[in-house]
Amino acid sequence: MANQTPPDRDLNRNRNREQKAAGPDSANRPERPREGSGSSARRGAAPSTRRPVAESHVQPRRAERRPEMVKQRRDDRRKHYDRRKRQWLYTRIGLGAVGALAVAALLWTAFSYAKDKNDNTKPTGVKEYAYAGGEHLTKEEPQTVPYTESPPVGGKHDAVWQNCGYYPQAIRNENAVHSMEHGAIWITYRPDLQQDQVDQLKKLAKDDTYVLVSPYASQQEAVVMSAWNNQLRLDAMSDKRFDQFVKYYRQGPQTPERGAACTGGTGTPA
Repeated sequence: MANQTPPDRDLNRNRNREQKAAGPDSANRPERPREGSGSSARRGAAPSTRRPVAESHVQPRRAERRPEMVKQRRDDRRKHYDRRKRQWLYTRIGLGAVGALAVAALLWTAFSYAKDKNDNTKPTGVKEYAYAGGEHLTKEEPQTVPYTESPPVGGKHDAVWQNCGYYPQAIRNENAVHSMEHGAIWITYRPDLQQDQVDQLKKLAKDDTYVLVSPYASQQEAVVMSAWNNQLRLDAMSDKRFDQFVKYYRQGPQTPERGAACTGGTGTPA
């Protein structure tokens, strides 16, 4: 102390006074940094709560991700191409199916048209006559008519018609002619016709309300088909004109009283 200069003594004296005024623990307190000292913690600033970013969460740079991006784009383009390819394949299959159906429909239409045209075609070999309709026998007249044709195809006839259907025995001409006047087809067959063909005629008469079938003893042909003013003689039922005759003349243009019933007359079909 003796060696201290007066300024030093004054400086030490001031420090001692400050320490006494601050208290006995002031010497152990850390020195507060001065402003502008370069410290990151400023006066009044809250401590930082930011946590360090883990290394695994760091986003890679664009250059590092480029190969992965290129691969992803290539995969996307391949998936898009495969999807378009499947769609085009399904479209072609659908168009092919529609085209096949259209062709089938056209073929069926053409076949049906040809078949209907063939069925609705007037058969060849039909002999035509010119009898007037509406001539009924009176009670005063003989009830048997001497017809020129056998079986008859028209002319004067009974006032009551024969009910359409199949008959295993012969029926009166006069009643059958009246049925033809109503548009019925009278199919007569030779009594010795094979049974299987007779069964076919029976089925036809059962299924069609304007077909009359009965045996006829005096005819030479296997089957004779008669409609009003029209007659076709056939040696076999397999002749395609058989179906044509039924289709064309059943309630055909030759009928004097088209639409009149073939039931409610006389006779009971088998």
